[in-house]
Amino acid sequence: MVDNTQPIGEDISKSIEDLAEHAGEVALEIYRIELDKGSKQTDAFTKAIEAAKNIMMDSGCPLDICDLLADAAINGYTTFIEKNTNANPMEAFDAAGEFVNDALDSEFRNN
Repeated sequence: MVDNTQPIGEDISKSIEDLAEHAGEVALEIYRIELDKGSKQTDAFTKAIEAAKNIMMDSGCPLDICDLLADAAINGYTTFIEKNTNANPMEAFDAAGEFVNDALDSEFRNN
């Protein structure tokens, strides 16, 4: 893990963003692995988001923030899939990430 990552309580805006980035990287890896195994796209995404949320919770992220970010990812993914039924699975995952970034901006940077 990165040496300059601070515990959640010391600088929540920086650490939550770092933690969310790390969780997103893990989620992407799981998503790709599941797709490569032939899992349905939505099942692969579900496993990826569950893993990301677990990483964040295990790292001390407050449940309400974990839920906020997971819900944002699910909303972004679902919205993209509904509007782009034949889209590349990676584009859908990227859309989820954009919604997470928006949620982070809304929760921590605009206060």
